[in-house]
Amino acid sequence: MGLVTVNQPGFTVQDDVQALLTGLLHPLIVKEGKDIVLYLHSYAGFPGSAAIAGLSKQERSAKGERGGVVGLIYQSAFCPTRGDTLLKMIGGNYAPWQAPDPATGLVNVIDPKQTFYADVKEPLATQAAKQVYGQSIESMNSESGPVYYGINEYKDRRVYIHNTDDQALPPVLQEAFVANSGAEWDVRRIGTSHSPFLSQPTQLAELVLGFTRAFMATYK
Repeated sequence: MGLVTVNQPGFTVQDDVQALLTGLLHPLIVKEGKDIVLYLHSYAGFPGSAAIAGLSKQERSAKGERGGVVGLIYQSAFCPTRGDTLLKMIGGNYAPWQAPDPATGLVNVIDPKQTFYADVKEPLATQAAKQVYGQSIESMNSESGPVYYGINEYKDRRVYIHNTDDQALPPVLQEAFVANSGAEWDVRRIGTSHSPFLSQPTQLAELVLGFTRAFMATYK
C-alpha cells in the first residue's frame, strides 16, 4: 500500500486518508474481519489519525461486526488535532532538511541518509536513502479533519514511542505533538534516529509485541 502524496504533486492529506482506507484498513478489517494494531510512523500519523474513524474494535463489536483496531502505536509520529497542517505542527516553516520545489510541486529531502537513517548500518542506509522520494507540497498545507486517536475506545490502548536521537522530528517536536494532542498516552522512549525498524528491528519488534499483548489483555 502506498500513500498517494509520495512523488506525486497535487495530492493532499485527505487523499492519503482515502489511500489508507482502501489499501489497508478496509481490506483487513471490513472485508476480512481482522483485529489489527495500527503502527503509525512519522507522517503516517497525520492521515492515520483520521482514517481510523469508526474502526475501533469496540465500535465495530457494538454493531455486531468482526474485527477492528485494537490499539494504536505512534512512533515519532504526527498526532494532529482538527485544523492542523504539517507546516503548522513543525513551527510554520519547512524544516532545514526540506527543500520545496514549486516547479515540480514536491518537497524534497536534502540528505535522506542523515535525516532518516543516521544510525542505520551500511549498505542498508544507502539503499534505504535511494528509496526516499519527494512529497507533494499540498500535503504540507492541507488541514486535518476530525481525528480519532483520543476517543475513549483507545483508553489504555494508545502508545507513543519517542525516538530520542531523531534527526527529522527532534524530541522537542515529538514532545509537543503529544502535549498538544489532548490525549493520554503510554509514553516510551527508544534511543534511535528516525527509523528504528531498520536500525534496531529486534528491539522495536519486542516493544510492539509487548504492546499488542497488553492491548489484547484489555478485551478479556
